Amino acid sequence: MKFSFCVNKYLLMWYMLYQSSISEDVHKLKQKLWNNHKKEYSKLYTEKDAIIEDLDDYIPNDDLIYSVVEDSEIYKKIKTETNRYRLSLLEVWDLNRKTYLKELESILKIDLRDDYKIMVIHPSMNIIDINKDNNMIIVGKKIVTRDKDNFLTYLFYKIIKKMFLKLRYEDRDIIDTIIELITINELYTRMINETRYNYGKKDYFELKQQVYPYWLMYLGVKEDKFGEYMIRDNIFFNVGEYEYNSNLKEMDIYDFVGFIMKNKRKIFKKKIVNIDELEII
Repeated sequence: MKFSFCVNKYLLMWYMLYQSSISEDVHKLKQKLWNNHKKEYSKLYTEKDAIIEDLDDYIPNDDLIYSVVEDSEIYKKIKTETNRYRLSLLEVWDLNRKTYLKELESILKIDLRDDYKIMVIHPSMNIIDINKDNNMIIVGKKIVTRDKDNFLTYLFYKIIKKMFLKLRYEDRDIIDTIIELITINELYTRMINETRYNYGKKDYFELKQQVYPYWLMYLGVKEDKFGEYMIRDNIFFNVGEYEYNSNLKEMDIYDFVGFIMKNKRKIFKKKIVNIDELEII
């Protein structure tokens, strides 16, 4: 898997014009454009897809708005900051790429061969968005150096979510729960050597508790180590109610999802237990 980091001026200007204003100067420029060129400003909103589809050769039918923006001091400032941000993303990725890909492929048990084009916008825009039709990721989210793993984990969360769109299952909440287990929980935990199984959407926590025993089997955790993992992750289940399935550790992630879906009636009817209800093991 390779990432290429790019800045496209038209895409950057589009987000500057149509996302929430990141500064008072941007807000003033947008007001000026709206007051003086309302028709052109409104029409340009529909151009985002055209820019994405033809990044290298996109030419606007009417460049009036873009010309005004490109000549503004605030755009020049934002472009400079965006280019600086691009370099910081490139550095973070270069320093962490091998470790992240090694651990993620270990969790998924598949080779990650797809390449992605990272279209960089200003970090204050607070966006990580993946195009569903191609391998393009629009990234504009601040990175805190001491917690770059938070950023990278979320980036891979979005990538895996796109990969799983091809799985034609109706129960998307179960799919999303497994995506969280892969990235926000297991990958993040491995990268910082501290559990992050308490992270994720609250709505998925009960599903996560029910999948968790099978998830440990999939990861190859031995039955006699279940107690250590439950204490570490603060997710508990009654070990005596689960027959250890050694076949799960031989599956890749797609097979595992298929197993969960095939056995969902059995898996999701099991009672959630509290620590004081557990058998002593």
